[in-house]
Amino acid sequence: MAYSKEFITDLYKNLLGMRLSEEKLVTIYKEGRVPGHIHSGVGQEATHVGTLFTRKEGDYFKLAHRLVSISNVLGVSFNNIFAEILGRQDGNSRGGGGVNHIADLSKGILGMSGTLGCDVPIAVGAAYKLKLQGGDNIAYCYYGDGTSNRGPLHEAMNWAAAWKLPVLFILDNNQWAISTCIHETSGVENPGADRAAAYGMPSKVVDGTDVFAVYEGAKELTEYVRAGNGPALLEAKSYRWRGHFEGDQCKYRDPAITEKWQKKRNCVKRMENYMLENNFITEDEIKAMYDEIEVTLDAAVAFAEASPRATAEDLFRNVYAD
Repeated sequence: MAYSKEFITDLYKNLLGMRLSEEKLVTIYKEGRVPGHIHSGVGQEATHVGTLFTRKEGDYFKLAHRLVSISNVLGVSFNNIFAEILGRQDGNSRGGGGVNHIADLSKGILGMSGTLGCDVPIAVGAAYKLKLQGGDNIAYCYYGDGTSNRGPLHEAMNWAAAWKLPVLFILDNNQWAISTCIHETSGVENPGADRAAAYGMPSKVVDGTDVFAVYEGAKELTEYVRAGNGPALLEAKSYRWRGHFEGDQCKYRDPAITEKWQKKRNCVKRMENYMLENNFITEDEIKAMYDEIEVTLDAAVAFAEASPRATAEDLFRNVYAD
């Protein structure tokens, strides 16, 4: 597939932004500046950025708990994201949602459950609304390989398939559910794509460390869904670089395998190499982009830390609709 320089540059900037923001989150967590646990998505950026580059105005998004900052691609500012993560009143939920619950309905970003998988029917419900409205908007529903074994997911998939609802299910298969490898919990090689056939859904399996492969797979499937054919499923395979949460020592897996993925399957470096080899960008331009994003992230953290802390009274705000 041929790409314009503008498209390539925009795709790369968003991919890099996600990498650096996730790394920034890890850094400030280690410094004791983040309340609660965080679940880093470093290494899994291509799955999310590549799929979201097929979006259009009016779509809905049910995001996952890993790759916290992905809502920035959808228009949520880093100021807002980091304020929420740090439990401050300038966060999208006045600090009440925290690190896993960045949502903004004005941008189509649905909230998510603290129990993984239980929110998948919400995304399918949003797709039902879209079908009733008419048009070609769709709901993007992200979930992980551990969630792929949960009942609510399959009930939602069955509903979407039976009623031909406009949903793209995206399995971010990083191969680990907390401390359990997917090969120990699934009887099929592809826990998303192999099961999609049971619901009559078309599916594709792509390399989740190749942003172009993800984008092209998602583009094909979103066109199918937007045409009114019902749901589809994209399974993107990558590897969870870090522990389930920061502080997890990962004693349950071989560090040599993790290191191999980090060196050989780094989605940001793979895209940089492609751009340099094809003269889309120079080393100086890459460095300038790194510097620009770092400045933005530092400013976002400073903004968040200057924001008032959430109070006990904030627990009772936004409980009921006005």
